Amino acid sequence: MPISLCILTKNEEKTLARAINSVKDVVDEIVIVDTGSKDKTKKIAKKFTSKIYDFKWNNNFANARNFSISKATKEWILILDADEIINKKDSLKIKKLIQNKNCLGYRFIQKTHLNAERSKANRQVGDKKIKNNDKKIFYRGICRLFQNKKDIKFTYPIHETVRESIKRLNGKIGKSGVVIYHYPKYDKDKKDYYLKLLKKKIKSYPKSNAKKELEIEEII
Repeated sequence: MPISLCILTKNEEKTLARAINSVKDVVDEIVIVDTGSKDKTKKIAKKFTSKIYDFKWNNNFANARNFSISKATKEWILILDADEIINKKDSLKIKKLIQNKNCLGYRFIQKTHLNAERSKANRQVGDKKIKNNDKKIFYRGICRLFQNKKDIKFTYPIHETVRESIKRLNGKIGKSGVVIYHYPKYDKDKKDYYLKLLKKKIKSYPKSNAKKELEIEEII
């Protein structure tokens, strides 16, 4: 079964090719949605795909994600960010995972490597524990592979997820064992922006995990 890779970009010229190359052998379509790059991001994207779209940023990651998956034409969708990679061994698992149609989606493990300017936090898979240490790595479970169905959509303006829509469909999200390696670059303005969005999320979605997400964002 074919897979569409969907990536959001903004000024990702240094990392985009690395991200795409890490999974290009297991995907059948690449969809790039750009939210306002001023560098060579789109020029680099054209080396991999003609499906490149502009999206006017509206302070809502779910809206941008949903626009990207609306352009996907394959049976399954893989979500990856430009500052992430999946290793070869795990990428090959993806083709096996999608043979099981009993799962509407699969949970990956996002392993975030923070640089020296950032956090001393280590977030355990499942968000059950946060503790200070010197590893500068934290983990979280995240659904990044799911069936391309019209009722599976992202929710929440930040830390967006398809989990809620799959839950409404009484669908199953399976464990994959696939690790996403995340290498974010520290940007104070970006961090402050995320904090602002998370505070708004707490007010708009009080039953979400926004408070916990804000606690983590504040210490990283």
